[in-house]
Amino acid sequence: MLKYLRYVILLGLLVAIVIYYNRSSDVAMKKSSEYLHNNVEFEGYVTGFEQSDNHAFGVIHLKLTKSNTPEFNKIIKNGIYPYRIKGDIAELYCTVSVERKKGDIVKLVSNEQTIYYNPQNSKEEGSLFIITDTYNIAFVKENTMFK
Repeated sequence: MLKYLRYVILLGLLVAIVIYYNRSSDVAMKKSSEYLHNNVEFEGYVTGFEQSDNHAFGVIHLKLTKSNTPEFNKIIKNGIYPYRIKGDIAELYCTVSVERKKGDIVKLVSNEQTIYYNPQNSKEEGSLFIITDTYNIAFVKENTMFK
């Protein structure tokens, strides 16, 4: 009987941990969504990129052809925005597909939290999220053009 009680307690503890993780994850996603709902939109072509060893995370360098803001470099606590703009240059901090190449067209719509790749002839999309992983933040700092 005591043996089964231990299993029930362990199972209950596991369920509590999963519930806690899901709730904290939902809060983080909601906060990320709120930060990214800022009306930033731009389009440009890829001039280069770097890819880390962390799940294809990387930095995509862009030469802008369209932008609704001349500069974006906001700072947030415990993270960084997934993009930065200065004049006609921008960077994206996101997953870098193995198919990505120089000259690709990239369109970002922050309110939709979406990146469109070669939107004129492809349905390829990527997601935007606030970067909070310390390894990814360090990678961005090492590989940014904005020093």
